[in-house]
Amino acid sequence: MRQNILPRSRSFLRLFSGLLLASAAGLTAAEPCRKISTEAELSSYTQTQGTQATVARDICYAEGTEWKEKSPAGAYDVTLDQRFDFYRPASLPASQRLPLIIWAHPNGATDNLPQQGDLYPKLVTPALALGFALMSIEFRHPVASQEYGKSPNLDIPNTDIARAVQWARHRSGMLGIDGSNIFIVGQSRGTLGLMNALSKNLADDQAQLPYQTKSSRVRAVYAVQAQTTYEKEQVKQTFIHPDSWPAFEALYANFHQPGSSINEITTDDPPVAMRYERAPTDQSLQTVVPLHLPAQNGNCAYPEGCFDFHHPNFGLKLHLAFKSLSPTQPASKFDIAYNVPTDYLYVDQVTSRPYACFFAKNLTPEGRANLSAYAVEVCGL
Repeated sequence: MRQNILPRSRSFLRLFSGLLLASAAGLTAAEPCRKISTEAELSSYTQTQGTQATVARDICYAEGTEWKEKSPAGAYDVTLDQRFDFYRPASLPASQRLPLIIWAHPNGATDNLPQQGDLYPKLVTPALALGFALMSIEFRHPVASQEYGKSPNLDIPNTDIARAVQWARHRSGMLGIDGSNIFIVGQSRGTLGLMNALSKNLADDQAQLPYQTKSSRVRAVYAVQAQTTYEKEQVKQTFIHPDSWPAFEALYANFHQPGSSINEITTDDPPVAMRYERAPTDQSLQTVVPLHLPAQNGNCAYPEGCFDFHHPNFGLKLHLAFKSLSPTQPASKFDIAYNVPTDYLYVDQVTSRPYACFFAKNLTPEGRANLSAYAVEVCGL
């Protein structure tokens, strides 16, 4: 169906603009993640958080692999590993199999979602209220997970998010989740999960690691400020104005190429929701208008706009690719919105329904039958 998105023999010079956020607080992993395999072990690390949630922190997924990457905050590295924090509704028994949302964070953030932070009420609170469990993961990214001052590492995998899906499915009994109802939500760096969701199933019946025999497919994916391709020629030919090609070649002379959601998408992929804070260049949403590279001072002198890796043209191109494959597919299969205010990236601006309602609508029939009356009412199901 599609090829796996594995590292290719390319190098890159610099991090893509727009991948870095301002804060890097808490990025260093103080202790290795906790490798567990039983419900009793998980329970021993689980604590009540307020009246709504239970949380188990710093649990390993997959092999718990450790790596170093440059901090967004300065000229030094931070140590990270394949870990996650795991949230469940406190009102539901640990034995109840819940649908699972896997959260993949933007750069500058971590798997830790402080209860007083900006993202917790947007992500965790609505998920738990609707009866979902939430797994907030740390993961490698071929662009962001480079070490400071070193030559580019060409062997950084971009499949950690898919591996988290497989591992969670393998450990569904321990986690108390419904392995047939797993979803991905991500922002910026975390929209690598979009590519993972659209890519070939990583399940391998011959794999030596048991979790890798499980499916990496999800029921739906929700992506905020998504870059939909990293491939140099596709970015250049699709999104860059020919006048800016020399500048693009100079700026990204050794562009790393970890894959393309645009190339991966097919009609049998899971439903997709995408949100952007700006509008595409073509307001009619019919074409992708090539953009100029921005001036070095960050100001754009072109009325049609300037290129960056969070530009909504990326989402428009993916949507057009999907529509070309299946013009009659319902809008619910590909739900994309532009000019979305920051406060509404994870909640519908018209209905006030949280992002998790998109997942509730895409549960299996058995999963939907297990939704609470509250979830049915809130999501208008």
